[in-house]
Amino acid sequence: MGSAGTVDRSLALRHFALQSDKPGHLADVDLGSLEPTLRSLLLTDGTVTRALEAQALAPVTVAVAAQGSAPLPDTVASQLDARSGESSVRRLVEIGLAGSPTPLIWAESHILPERLPDDFLRVLDSAPEGIGESLQQVRLESCRDLLWLGFDTVPAWSGATAGPSASVITRCYRVIAGGRPCLLIAESFAVERYAGAYRLGWLG
Repeated sequence: MGSAGTVDRSLALRHFALQSDKPGHLADVDLGSLEPTLRSLLLTDGTVTRALEAQALAPVTVAVAAQGSAPLPDTVASQLDARSGESSVRRLVEIGLAGSPTPLIWAESHILPERLPDDFLRVLDSAPEGIGESLQQVRLESCRDLLWLGFDTVPAWSGATAGPSASVITRCYRVIAGGRPCLLIAESFAVERYAGAYRLGWLG
């Protein structure tokens, strides 16, 4: 591995706390092979919808595909410092640009309501920009803990398929408030190879 590759790996390990323990089916991402705008989206610890809107200079849409109570899977529970099978709210959303029929990001969230303000879910149901906006509206002091990222397949629940020139990069992070993780979010970004680098896909 050259010096550039060493720097890329060091950067991923420094910003993603569990990068070395990412799921085995994910392929490594060379951060140097990503366009800067995509790299910024993947490494941001702020609101991704706001960052996407600023980059695209277009309104961002958040469409809820499904939301309901679900027991925590083992791996999710461990990352939330919770019991396996504990009740949570599972939320699936598609994020895209207004006027475009194809999502740019699919997000799966596991939420522990008892670790959040009482009105969080009510606010979330009416927040057009999703979880990030809801956290701001309830004025919850929180931070994002990036866990891992890697090349992945389009989430099965999305019903979408990637074309031959497209791929997906999934990143996982948790939101921590009051010293405890309260949300675990996996975001899958549609990407494509263009002019020697990966960019956010299906923008045309």
